[in-house]
Amino acid sequence: MALDFSLGISWQFGALAVSSMLLFPYFRARYAFAAGALAYSLVDAVPYIMGYPTLGLWTLTGALSWGLVGLIFSRQKPDGSPFTFAKLGIAGTLVFDFLTGPMASSLIWGIPFAEALLGQVPFTARHLFGIAAVSLVAAPLIFPAINKRIASLQYFFLKPAPASA
Repeated sequence: MALDFSLGISWQFGALAVSSMLLFPYFRARYAFAAGALAYSLVDAVPYIMGYPTLGLWTLTGALSWGLVGLIFSRQKPDGSPFTFAKLGIAGTLVFDFLTGPMASSLIWGIPFAEALLGQVPFTARHLFGIAAVSLVAAPLIFPAINKRIASLQYFFLKPAPASA
């Protein structure tokens, strides 16, 4: 049996999660939702364009769920703390996995809710370990550069930069 070190995160979703979590706190709420939904859709759309059958109803449920995660994250002030990053990542993972796992499985594919929830537990546990590990490592390494660059931008979809003292 081969060891799996992915911690439940594909490279596409891992890149999306890290970049999203770092950027969402800078967005105004409705734009964070739209950015999350678009970003998730691209995770499925780009491979589809390249000839892989990746689009489906799961793309819609995933996009709406990741948009909701973006909305939640947009309420956070960007502070670069790996613990804030991990807290948001864990909350976002729980929301995303619940909506795309047991909820979607029950409502769309008719899987009994209790079975879908029980089946989701090991999958979500791996996601939680993965996002916590990525959060604690990536936030302190990447946040300073992102914060410096985004704080200087003035776009309608971004929150106003704080006044410098």
